[in-house]
Amino acid sequence: MDIDHASPMDVSQPHRVSVRSLVEFVLQAGDLTPGGFQRRDRAQLGTQGHQRVQRSRPEGYETEVEIICQVEGADPPLEVRGRIDGIYAGKVPVIIEEIKTTTLSLELVGEEHNRLHWAQAQCYAYMLARQQQLGEISVHLTYYQLDTKEEKTFERHFTWTELETFFTGLVTPYLAWFRKVHAWQARRDRSIAQLEFPYGEYRPGQRDMAVAVYRTIRANDRSYIQSPTGVGKTIASLFPSVKALGLGLAEKIFYLTAKTSGRLVAEKALEDMRQSGLYVRSVTLTAREKICFCPPVNCDPQVCIFARGYFDKVKLALEELDPHQAFTRPVIEEIARKYEICPFEFSLDLALWVDCIICDYNYVFDPRVYLHRFFDFNSEPYIFLVDEAHNLPDQARAMYSAELDKGTVLQLQRRLKPHLPALAKKLGEINKILLEKRKACQAEDKPALIERELPQPLIKAIREFSRKAEDWLVLNHAAEFRQELLEFYFLCGNYLRTAEYFDTFYVSYFERKGQADLKAKLFCIDPAPMLAVPLERSQSTVFFSATLLPMDYFMKLLTGPADHPRRIFQSPFPQENVCLLIHDRISTKYAQRAESYAAIAEAIETILAARVGNYLVYFPSYVYLNAVVEQLKERLTERGLLIQEPGMKEEARDAFLARFSSSNEETLLGLAVMGGVFGEGIDLVGERLIGVVIVGVGIPQLGLERDLIKEYFDRDMGSGFAYAYQYPGFNRVLQATGRVIRTETDRGVIVLIDDRFTNARYRHLFPAHWRGYQVVQNTREIRDKLTDFWDRK
Repeated sequence: MDIDHASPMDVSQPHRVSVRSLVEFVLQAGDLTPGGFQRRDRAQLGTQGHQRVQRSRPEGYETEVEIICQVEGADPPLEVRGRIDGIYAGKVPVIIEEIKTTTLSLELVGEEHNRLHWAQAQCYAYMLARQQQLGEISVHLTYYQLDTKEEKTFERHFTWTELETFFTGLVTPYLAWFRKVHAWQARRDRSIAQLEFPYGEYRPGQRDMAVAVYRTIRANDRSYIQSPTGVGKTIASLFPSVKALGLGLAEKIFYLTAKTSGRLVAEKALEDMRQSGLYVRSVTLTAREKICFCPPVNCDPQVCIFARGYFDKVKLALEELDPHQAFTRPVIEEIARKYEICPFEFSLDLALWVDCIICDYNYVFDPRVYLHRFFDFNSEPYIFLVDEAHNLPDQARAMYSAELDKGTVLQLQRRLKPHLPALAKKLGEINKILLEKRKACQAEDKPALIERELPQPLIKAIREFSRKAEDWLVLNHAAEFRQELLEFYFLCGNYLRTAEYFDTFYVSYFERKGQADLKAKLFCIDPAPMLAVPLERSQSTVFFSATLLPMDYFMKLLTGPADHPRRIFQSPFPQENVCLLIHDRISTKYAQRAESYAAIAEAIETILAARVGNYLVYFPSYVYLNAVVEQLKERLTERGLLIQEPGMKEEARDAFLARFSSSNEETLLGLAVMGGVFGEGIDLVGERLIGVVIVGVGIPQLGLERDLIKEYFDRDMGSGFAYAYQYPGFNRVLQATGRVIRTETDRGVIVLIDDRFTNARYRHLFPAHWRGYQVVQNTREIRDKLTDFWDRK
C-alpha cells in the first residue's frame, strides 16, 4: 500500500452548508454571548416548545420538512440544506412557519427582534418557492414563550423576485469567501499528492505504523497501536492522515492529546511537512481559562472589550487565514489582540476552516464542552488520532462522573440566606439529605455508602434547587454571590446530566470526608459504553501510545468487547544502549516500606557513584519520597537534590526541568512521583538524563474508587485487581522508564526496585525491549553491572 505517492481523487461533490451556518456567517453581528445566563435544559425546552406549537396546528400542516437547494451557477458547486419547521401546503399562497422559542416576555419581542430569524425564514421560503415554482409565498415567524406557553406570530409576504434577490445577496459574499477556501483546498491537495515523507528515510517500524494508520482510515475502522519511543509515532500518524485528506477520504483531522507536550510535538510534525512542500492549515485549541485576555473569565461585553462587537470584527480577523498556515497559541493571541477579539472564540471559528485541529480529549469526548459546531449538525468524515491513549480511560471516567460535597452546599446556603431565603431553603433540603447519608455512614461505621441505584431523593432536591436557581440567574442581576451560585449551579447540572447516563457500569456513593463533610458522587466505572457515542462522531479512530500494554486491557476500557486491528511495534533503539537492572531483594509493599528506606537510599547512592550525570528517581507517593529524602540527605549534598512538590505551577515545573542540563559538572538527582507531571511527556535527550530509578510497581493508592473498579471487573471477567491496580500501576512504570532513552544515540541505566518485578505476573507485561534485563540483589552487584556498562563504548 503506497501512501507516499497516492493521487488525489476528483473532487466534484458540492460544498454543503446549512441555512443556519450560511445566515450566521454573512449576517451575524454584535457582541459575543449577548443575553446572559440561559437555563441548563434550554435546548431540550426549545425542542419541546417547537413540538408543542407544531402539534397545535391544523390537519394538513407539514412539519420538519427537509429541503435542499443546489445554488445555480455556483463555482465551486454549493448546496444549501435545511429543515422547515412547518408548512401550510394547502394555503394560497403557501405559508411556511419558522418557530423560535424564548424566555423573554413577548411584550419585548417585536417584529425586528432578530434579523437572523427572518433571514433563515426567507432562505427556506426561497428554497421552497424554487422547488415548487411558486410565484409568491408567505412567512410566519412565531415566537413561543417557554414559561407562559403563549405565542406571538409575525407575517410577511414575499414575491419570487424578492426572495431571489435576498438569497442571491446572501449567497454572493459566502461564495466569495468559499472560493478562497476552495482554492486553498485545491492547492492543499496538489501539495499532498506531491508530498514525500519529510525525513528522507523511515525509522524502523515507522513506515509500518504509517501504513497501519492509513489502512484504518481507508477501512473506516478503529485501531490500536503500541509504538515505543523512537518509532516517531506522531509523524507516523499524521503523515498518512494528511495523505487521506488529499484523497478525499476525510474532511478534517482531530489530533487529540492530554498534555501540552503532545500538542507541541504535533505542531512540529505538521511544520516539518510544510517545510517539505505541504500546504495544510492547523489550529491548536487552548482552554478558555488559559488563553483569556481578561482573567478571571468574564465574557460580559460590558466588561470585556474582546467580547464587545466580536462578530463585527471576527470577519476581518478571518482574512488572516491567507498569510498563515499554523494557528498556534502565539499566532492566535497576536491576531486576536490586533482585532480586539476573544482569542478562544476566534480559535473555534478558525477551526471551521482549517484541515487539522490539535486539541485536548475533552473537545471530542466530554459531554460538557465538546465541539457542538462539528458534531451536532454534521456527519462529516473525521479522523480522530488519539495520542497517549493510555491516559484516556481515567480521563473519560472523570468526564462521565459527577460529584457534590456537603461543605459547599452548607457554605452557599449560609451565603444566600440573607439575600435569597427561598433558594437557601432548597439548599437546606440538599444538605439535609447529605447529612442523613453521613449519619448512616457513621451508624454503620463505614467510610462510605455504596448504592447501585440512583439516589432519587437527592436528585429530586438538586433538580428543585436548579429550577429555583435558574429563575434568579436568568434575571442576570449583579450580586457578590452570583459567581459562587453559578459555579454550584453548573455542578448540579453536571450531576443531573450524569444521572441520565446512569447504568450498570455506574455506581452512586457517599463518602465521609474529614470531621463533618461528605462527598456524593456518581462514578463511571467502565468508560467504554460512554465513549461509544463520541467515537461514532468519527469515521476512523486510531488509539496510539508508547505504553498501550497490555493491549486487551485498553481495548476493553476504550471500545469494549468489539475487536479491532492492533499492532505492537518494537523499540528501534539498540538494546545495548540501556542497562536494565531489577533489584529483587527490596520490598516496597506497604507493610515493609519503613524497612526499605535505608536500602533504597543506599542503592541510589551506588547508582549515582557509578557515573556523574543527571538522574531521576520515581516514587509511588510523596510520603514515600519524603521518607527516603531524609535518608539521602545523610549521604548526598543537598545542592544536588531536586524534589518535586505537590501542585507545582508551570513556572516551577519548567525551572525543575531546566536544571537537567547536559553541561552539569556535578551529579543532579531529581526525585518525583510516578504518574505525576514529570512521569511522562518530558523529553530529556542525551546527557540531560542518563539514569532512572523506579521505586515500586506503581500501584495506585488504595482507595474507594479503585476498589469499586476491582469489584466491577471481578464480576465482569475475574480480573479486578489487574484492572484496578496492577495494569494502571505498571503503565506508570513504563512511562517513567521511557524518559531515559529518547534517541538512537542515548545511553542510560534503568533500575527497578521491587521484588515483585521478577514475579511472572509482572514479567509477562514486560515490553520486548526489556528482554535483556539483569537481576541484582545488593549494592555490590549494582556497582559491578553499572561499571561494566559505563566502561563499554
